[in-house]
Amino acid sequence: MTAEIAIMSRTAVVLAADSATTVTSWKDGVQERRYFKGANKLFELSRSAPVGLMIYGSAALQGVPWELAIKSFREDLGTEQHDRLEAYPSRFFDFIEHHDKLFSDQAKSQSLFNLIGSAAYRMQRSMAQIQGFDNVEDLANLSVEELDENLTTIEQIVEDTELHDLLTEVDIANAIAKTSASFVEIVPDSLVTFKGIPERQPLVGKFVNTLIKYAIKDFINFADLTGVVIAGYGKDDYYPTLEVFECYGFLGDRLIYSRQPPREMDAESPAIIQPFATTSMIDTFRMGVAPDVFGAVSDSTGLALADFGRKVMEECGVEEVLSDERLAALVADARDGHTDKWFHKIRSQHFFPLSNIIHSLPLPDMAGLAKSLIELESLKERVTKPSESVSGPIDVAIISKHDGFVWIDRKHYFKAELNPRFFRRAE
Repeated sequence: MTAEIAIMSRTAVVLAADSATTVTSWKDGVQERRYFKGANKLFELSRSAPVGLMIYGSAALQGVPWELAIKSFREDLGTEQHDRLEAYPSRFFDFIEHHDKLFSDQAKSQSLFNLIGSAAYRMQRSMAQIQGFDNVEDLANLSVEELDENLTTIEQIVEDTELHDLLTEVDIANAIAKTSASFVEIVPDSLVTFKGIPERQPLVGKFVNTLIKYAIKDFINFADLTGVVIAGYGKDDYYPTLEVFECYGFLGDRLIYSRQPPREMDAESPAIIQPFATTSMIDTFRMGVAPDVFGAVSDSTGLALADFGRKVMEECGVEEVLSDERLAALVADARDGHTDKWFHKIRSQHFFPLSNIIHSLPLPDMAGLAKSLIELESLKERVTKPSESVSGPIDVAIISKHDGFVWIDRKHYFKAELNPRFFRRAE
């Protein structure tokens, strides 16, 4: 887990990130998690331009640490600068997608192969459920005709499954072209549905094509998601911009990622406080109410109103009682109107005053606010959960138009006084 925040005013943008990282492993069929406190999640994206980057979620892309990819891009970018901030993420993702040393063709092919292989059990489980079986192993008891009928059913289900907006039919065609021959060869000897049953061999091709389509359409749900936050200025930008992306990794040769609408400041924009990953305490601070409390109040209000409505009808001796659907609609209208009123009031008392004052904050106070909010999130995690999935040290940087990227708090894994050559190299 992670806690990060971006605070943006007309003067600058402050980025802050904790240092906790979670390592998951399996031992004797049991998942184990270990937590460490030295991860780098905040980076200077350019040596010469005022641009910073934060990551959250998965710390690696296809097994390659994001830190290595980010710093390699920074070296490749050199002193080059772009007119608009939006050019930096475009250049960054293009660099990753076509870097054949960090992400070789062999590694991409192996990743695609692993993706499809990991989907084989899930698809067999779906096939078993169609037959009403509790175990995948029971598929071995089907006749060839029954298995063929089952495959036809699952094939139609896969065909009817909507393809995610980030994916295309070309992705499926490419995956079939690259991997079908290999899976046709290994499936008969490795999957319980076919293993030791040679008369099912004619159905292997049908199974493999369906499996590949199933895996590609399910890619988004099982990808190692990484959030990428890029903030700062292009040469022609006088106010900061915040760009947020979700990167799902490689699907064959293509890097799959989505872009959220950018947050841009101008002379009239309110300040922005945008948390990422673990956000509950930061949301509580800026909104005046915790998201889980908001949901609980909304649910309990709906139940109370429905119960109140039934009691009123009973007390009045109403003969034609409202239907459950009509009562639910009236309750929803009343609850939404009530919620809008009290939530607007707390926004007026908490969120809007905070946004207005941030524009007047000196840069050190903006940095202090960002760090304090991460510390608040860390404190909540520490006292309410057995693991410290959000913890320090906290890295903080300020990015402004003319001062560029400036570290306010930055951890090192070494003692600075013992490594003067490191800082001379950086210069």
